[in-house]
Amino acid sequence: MNWTLSAVSYFYFSFVGVCYMLGYWTPLHFNILDFLSPVDVIKSAAYPVIPALIGSFIWIVIDNVNSQPKQKLEQEDPKLLKVLFCIMFACILIVMLINLYKVIIYIYLTVISEPERRLAFALPVISIASTIFLLNKPPFLQEHSRFVRHFVIIFMCVLPTIAFQQGDKDISQILVGKKSHYVLAKTSKNCIVEEDQSQIYLGFYSTTWFFVNRLTKDLCLERDGGVNLSFKKAQSEELVSSKKEL
Repeated sequence: MNWTLSAVSYFYFSFVGVCYMLGYWTPLHFNILDFLSPVDVIKSAAYPVIPALIGSFIWIVIDNVNSQPKQKLEQEDPKLLKVLFCIMFACILIVMLINLYKVIIYIYLTVISEPERRLAFALPVISIASTIFLLNKPPFLQEHSRFVRHFVIIFMCVLPTIAFQQGDKDISQILVGKKSHYVLAKTSKNCIVEEDQSQIYLGFYSTTWFFVNRLTKDLCLERDGGVNLSFKKAQSEELVSSKKEL
């Protein structure tokens, strides 16, 4: 049983790590999987865990509220209570319709989008569908409390989608300067640094340094020796620092 759980956990978090790396590298139109080791993939799975934990907790709270037995309003109940009940019911209905609308849109975009972007729309649909199915027919943790079981199921279902979206968000913010990052400080053997075209550091995988030119979006791979990196603050941080200096 322990070996089975370990194997399932390994493959699951490997898949989560792959989702993050695909989200990070798809906008650059580069297949990073050819350069990744199993350790690189597992490390990439750790970054989206915190957002998934927060999202899972919120989903569970909503699920527990919705699953509570509803008491039928009596005629003598206060009018304000009836109004609040109607507002709550309307809000739940609106949320359900929004989720249904998003699923339809994601399915449509999965079909018409370019192949390398289809995973971005297919993953949310798979997460929602698998969450609903597994919550209704849980295949494990049936001896545990409902809260624990639902938390684990929701966490496992949404983590791959969150990982992909987090990777896409990270690279998008780095390319426009909204996220702090490292750049190549000076020209290396294979990567040239020019005044108006900084080389953004993307990662170090399998003895290879990866950089992308901020202006042209050209990739540069450096394998010969080390490189000098310089930390670059996000634009918002730079503005705050400049105001303090003034």
